[in-house]
Formats: sequence, C-alpha cells, structure tokens
Amino acid sequence: MPFGQKHITVLVSNDLQFDQRVAKVCESLKSMNYQVLLVGRMMRGSQPFERPYATKRFNLWFQKGAFFYAALNIRLFFFLLFKKTDVILANDLDTLLPAFLISRLKNIDVVYDSHEYFTEAEGLTGRMFQKRVWLGIERFIFRN
Repeated sequence: MPFGQKHITVLVSNDLQFDQRVAKVCESLKSMNYQVLLVGRMMRGSQPFERPYATKRFNLWFQKGAFFYAALNIRLFFFLLFKKTDVILANDLDTLLPAFLISRLKNIDVVYDSHEYFTEAEGLTGRMFQKRVWLGIERFIFRN
C-alpha cells in the first residue's frame, strides 16, 4: 500500500455484482487514491466477478426478512471490529448500524450514502412493525 493511502470499507446488503451505482462510487474512491474494499453478500446463483478494487461477499443462512438483516448486521459488525479501515461507507440504512457502532468504538469516520428514504421504500409499505424498527435505528443513530 502506498504511503498515506487510506482504507475505505463500503458496505452494501446486496450481491455486489449488479449494483452499478456502488461500483461507480468505489471506482471514484479508488481514483482518489483510497484502498477500497466493497463488502456485501453471496446469494443463491451469485457468479464470480472481478473489480479493480477488493470485494468480499458473506454467505448468510437467511436470504430475506428479519433474520437476514440481523445476520448481515452481526457479520458486518464483527468483520469491521477486526478489519483495519480508516473510513466506513454505509450504503443505505440496512448497513448503517454496524458502521456507526464500529465508528464509535474505533473513533473512525463513517459516511452514510443513501439515495432514498429507506423507511419509505416500497418493501416497507404496509409493514408498520418493520418500518418502526428501521425508524428506531435511524433515530438512535442520528440522535448521536
């Protein structure tokens, strides 16, 4: 690693392979001399792929629902706890909690990159309990 190059860990809840918006962000960060690691999940049917920066995909037992989000956030928390990074970029609310907690524990910067109001997304329409959980997480983090 060149002297002075900063590590940035980018967190997503998807497969990594088809997210062009996140790929462009990572490529921009790499062009600004960051050492980029993009972290997401492996899904059934995921294919190998290559990027000009490092990637990591977690195998999770659950593919959707509350257990998926709990498993993802726990895996991200422990991964970040032992990973050297200077900045964590949480892409959307579903990866922000472990990023926030680790940023506090390690005294490092966290960036929240959200392109929509997560709690207003179509997947939460009519699901008041789930929406309240995400709103609670959001309030806890932004209060702090």
